[in-house]
Amino acid sequence: TLPRPDRAPRSSPAPARMFFDDKPKVNLRGKSSSSDRQLLLARAQRERDERQRQRALLRAALLLQSAARAHMALARAREAIRSEFDAAVDASLAQRVEPGVGGSLAAGFASLVRQLLFFHAAPLDDGRRTWLLGALVEALAAEAAAAPSSGLLRASLTPSLTASLVALCLQRLAAAAAGSAGSAAS
Repeated sequence: TLPRPDRAPRSSPAPARMFFDDKPKVNLRGKSSSSDRQLLLARAQRERDERQRQRALLRAALLLQSAARAHMALARAREAIRSEFDAAVDASLAQRVEPGVGGSLAAGFASLVRQLLFFHAAPLDDGRRTWLLGALVEALAAEAAAAPSSGLLRASLTPSLTASLVALCLQRLAAAAAGSAGSAAS
């Protein structure tokens, strides 16, 4: 066949359109440009940071709640022991005898000292401390006069109880001395 004059002759045959598609490619995996990936990573990091902050806030709230509950429980326990102390003191004053548990003077004082050391609060319990120290000194003097070799009362007050009681008294004496020195200087 002869080429038609209205068309120019082809130099080579046209490639099959099936393999050389010039249409744009569509990525079906979703957007994956670099900036979109960075935005996604930044958002994920912000969400992780927010969850971490929420966990820290929850831990802090639980710590505060437990501290408040412990403080209230300790206050209730101190008040209960203070009431027991007052009841024992009232009973000993009503009977006009030295404090004792089951008739044991030494055990009674040791118990009262332990109770006082547990609940003592400076201005509130100063009278209780003064009474206990006075009663203790009187009982030690009476014991020494009656049976100098016995020492049962002194033996019942362990060194740790005695040291704690002395430390408590020294704190109050130091505070009182500082207060009187400050008022004398004025």
